[in-house]
Amino acid sequence: MSSLKPTGVLQNKYFSVPICNAMRFQDLAHKVYRSNKIKQHIYAVRLMLQSMDDGEISISAYDTAWVALVKDINGSDTPQFPSSLEWIANNQLADGSWGDKSIFLAHDRIINTLACVIALKSWNLHIDKRELGMSFIRENLSKIGDENAVHMPIGFEVAFPSLIEIGKKIGIDIPDDSHVLREIYT
Repeated sequence: MSSLKPTGVLQNKYFSVPICNAMRFQDLAHKVYRSNKIKQHIYAVRLMLQSMDDGEISISAYDTAWVALVKDINGSDTPQFPSSLEWIANNQLADGSWGDKSIFLAHDRIINTLACVIALKSWNLHIDKRELGMSFIRENLSKIGDENAVHMPIGFEVAFPSLIEIGKKIGIDIPDDSHVLREIYT
């Protein structure tokens, strides 16, 4: 019977509970611990959301290039979204590529770069940037074969050959003697 008598009180700023035995104390302590952990996680998520610059997502050079290809819906022979072409022109990296400047992943950089070169070529803009981009592709294409397949973007095997075909149709000289390209096409 003595185990049912309160032996103390467990409290935090939300509630106060008498402790009746060691087993109940451990159970209650665990609940308080979980509650505090949940609050810590909520706080961490709030901090992450607040640091996202008003909810903006990171810009993808590949997606921006596709948007840049859209023609004016009113029938003029101009881009519907000229700011996407401005973004492409202003965000080429020093090595001639487009993509994440803080990490080099060959698959990602090459597909982003080819997409941006295609967008610029489609509108006959920035021949210097296109040439620099194609130089990057020629110099780095073989790195795709050396890179861990885990780093390959989803759909690369479909999207990259499609981009190569689009590029060839609009007159971009894409090297087709690469062993990497032969592997992709087989």
